Formats: sequence, structure tokens, C-alpha cells
Amino acid sequence: MNKSKAPADVGAGTGAKPKPAKAGQAAAKPKPAATGRARQAAPERPEPPRSIQIAVRLMYAGAAVTVIGLVLNLIAVATNGNAVRAAHKHASPAQLHATHNALITAVVVNAVIEIGAWLLMARANRGGLKWARIISTVLFALSFWSFANLLLGSVTGISIAYSVVVWLVGLGAIFFLWQKDSSAFFADASG
Repeated sequence: MNKSKAPADVGAGTGAKPKPAKAGQAAAKPKPAATGRARQAAPERPEPPRSIQIAVRLMYAGAAVTVIGLVLNLIAVATNGNAVRAAHKHASPAQLHATHNALITAVVVNAVIEIGAWLLMARANRGGLKWARIISTVLFALSFWSFANLLLGSVTGISIAYSVVVWLVGLGAIFFLWQKDSSAFFADASG
């Protein structure tokens, strides 16, 4: 195998000066030095203030807590077949199985939507999108209403503890989203 260099490669990396272009040919453009960074299309946004960073971290924590809640709910649904049988005394085994599968599906779909909302709101708020702070507040208000309804029904200690943790994480995120420096960040980012 011949390891000779092509004419364009001669002198590459040796510090030799490139040959001038011949008549009728465009001069070779020097390649910019690699900086290790990808080319940036738009100027970077300013760094979010500490209150936004804390709110975003709390939203990520909310997503993580929701994953834990998903696992706990799946375990509860999978191991509590007697409750399904007790609630549907006259159901056939096929109907009980279908109900059990529907419960598992509902738990998973609900958790995926909730995790997606946590992550979407974290990203949008970190980006300074004004609507994200408002939507986050509305979602927190809805979760508070859901939490209050949970307390009025029959619940277990684990479900109350989980709901309290999720609610407190949401409360913390909302608290930090509405601080003065956060408001200034959203005002600057939106124009």
C-alpha cells in the first residue's frame, strides 16, 4: 500500500506556507482553528438568576419524585388484586384482569404526563419563557385542588406522604419562580 500524500496534503502540519493560487483558481481559505465548541447560531441568553436555578432543580426533583411514585403505585396496583375483586364482586376473571390492566395503564399514563409536565416546565422556565411561569402556577393550583380532594377520600399513609412531598416541591418551585430577580429575568428574556 502506497502511503504517499496527495498534492494538497504536502506540507500539511509541517509549518510550510501554502502555495499561492494559480491564475483562474480561487485562493485556498485557511481553516479556522478548532475550539472544541459547536458553532453557535444565536447569542447565548443570560444566566438565569439563582431563584430560577433553584426552581428548575425543584422541578427536576418533582419529576424524580413522580418516578418514585410511579413505582410505588405500580407495586400497589400489582399486589392489591383483592381490592379489585372486592370492588367488583360480580365480575368474571376476564373482567377483573381487564380492570387490573386498565388501572396499570392509567397509573403509567398519568405518571408519564406528570413527569413530562415537570420537565417541560423546568426547561421552559430556565429559558425565561414568561408563559411557563404562569402555566407552572396554574398546574400547582390544580395539584393543590387534587391534594385537597385526596385528603377528603380514603387514603393510605404512603399516598399522603407522597402527595405532601410532591406538593411541597411544587410550592417551593412556585415560590422561587415569583421572586423579584425571577420577575426581572422573565421581563428581560421576553423582550
